[in-house]
Amino acid sequence: MTDFVFRNIDNSAGSATISDHGAHLLRWRPLSQATDVVFAPSSVVVAEGRPLGGGVPVIFPWFGPGFADGHGLGKKPNHGFVRTRQWHLDTESFSNSYAHYSLTEADVPSDMLPWFEGDAVPSFRADYEVHVADTLTMTLTVTNTGATPFSYEAALHTYFHVSDVSQIRLTGLEHAHYEDATNGFAPCEQPGEAVTFDGPVDRVYASTAAVELHDEGFGRTIHVAKSGSAQTVVWNPAEPYGVLVNDSVNEEWRHFVCCEAAACREHAVRLEPGESHALTQTLSVA
Repeated sequence: MTDFVFRNIDNSAGSATISDHGAHLLRWRPLSQATDVVFAPSSVVVAEGRPLGGGVPVIFPWFGPGFADGHGLGKKPNHGFVRTRQWHLDTESFSNSYAHYSLTEADVPSDMLPWFEGDAVPSFRADYEVHVADTLTMTLTVTNTGATPFSYEAALHTYFHVSDVSQIRLTGLEHAHYEDATNGFAPCEQPGEAVTFDGPVDRVYASTAAVELHDEGFGRTIHVAKSGSAQTVVWNPAEPYGVLVNDSVNEEWRHFVCCEAAACREHAVRLEPGESHALTQTLSVA
């Protein structure tokens, strides 16, 4: 049986809660803010083999149902298996501002390896580091520890807490090209204006730029910077979408939007033996 351990990280600049299950950061709030910046649902389903809701799910080694060779793969569970695995906390380095988790192929059921057809069974180490202060920095580093190359998709699937999704604006993606997942991943181009949310939005933008989430209701702007990522995924379902968020309470889908650093689909990472790749996302608030 899985031991579900939730760890509070508190210091003079900010606070967060993270779970060993999935290395899942559930919430983050800098001291300057009255409300959390990373969205935590009012209730979370905790069960072996299931991902937690809200927060920052770590997506690896495939995004959504997986994508390779120009087509979807229909893989399960959605967004990869690490969200449902017990990660290893480095207890010696754990502090009131830092957590370091790791996972290897030994922690994965053998029937899930290899994850992409044509690859050999991968040997890998995934390290996930979280720095908590008045900024939040999250880094997923994947290393090929074996003798054969492999590919993977990844994302830091951040849920941001907003006052009302229909009233916010996301800037920094003007004129960027994107694939629209609500329309069969049709290619589109963002107009020279902010992204707004007046219906379902599920887009994979080709962009390395930082973005800003403007929320007049909460009187704040969230700055989202990243590295190691050629894409930004933006998502809100615009309707109740299941048990991962408690939509029976105040229509909780209205109070989050996802904006995440990603390396997926045509931009999946390919690692040769001994190579590493780091995907980083840093949040700050003004």
